[in-house]
Amino acid sequence: MKSLKEKFGRVIDFEGSRKSGIQQASIIDFRSFSVIRSHEYLKGDGVFNDWILNLINKTPNDFWVSHNISIEKNLLTSQMPYLIKTSYNKDNIFWGPWLDSLKVYKKLYPNLTDYNLRNLCDIFLTKKDIAVLSKVYCKRSKKAYHQSTFDALVTFKLIERLKEKVNLAFFLE
Repeated sequence: MKSLKEKFGRVIDFEGSRKSGIQQASIIDFRSFSVIRSHEYLKGDGVFNDWILNLINKTPNDFWVSHNISIEKNLLTSQMPYLIKTSYNKDNIFWGPWLDSLKVYKKLYPNLTDYNLRNLCDIFLTKKDIAVLSKVYCKRSKKAYHQSTFDALVTFKLIERLKEKVNLAFFLE
């Protein structure tokens, strides 16, 4: 299986629920595990589906990253049609394949007792790792957990630190 090192990936994170809808969404674009740009959606920005379709149809990506993909999938399916990536059509987003940082860390570090982002960040990252990126990319949302851009950046750094340790492609689903 080919490595993800040269691929174009997107980290996605939402804040909200099926009942309240998507309150915040952030996407971090990266290639070769270097951040290219970030995109932030806040509820007041208009229709979420329009925002995400416009953004993603401009540049299709090779894979998606999230921490606990079931949360993102549940919100996505409640907001818009959810299609598995088998072909490309400009009027639809085809989701997948997915890299779930939660599943990756559970597999690689089975003796941890807590796999939430804060705990994983405390164990595996430095505050400086996150501070540098959040200063640049958290433009409209707070630099705190449970803020979509901050959480997406932490997820990115957790996956980035593994790029030379394991072939992350084996974790794609």
